[in-house]
Amino acid sequence: MAPDRFGAVYHGDICIDHDLDYWQRRRFVDKWAADAVWAVRIVNRHRRNGWWIIPALILAVFGWLALSTVGWWFWLRRHRWD
Repeated sequence: MAPDRFGAVYHGDICIDHDLDYWQRRRFVDKWAADAVWAVRIVNRHRRNGWWIIPALILAVFGWLALSTVGWWFWLRRHRWD
């Protein structure tokens, strides 16, 4: 649901990796780690992207909050698509 890029820097691959982690990982700790790794990777990808670091930080914070709350609904129902 987030944009795939900020400026010229693409980060859609980070989101795809996160989605794959949701479907492949089975433990609570794995889900929590996937959410945290996603946020850190977004910020790291944009740390040298000029002022785009600001929306990247906002996405990382609000995205992590959404993944940690609403994301549970998707994670708990991931077996439907196995």
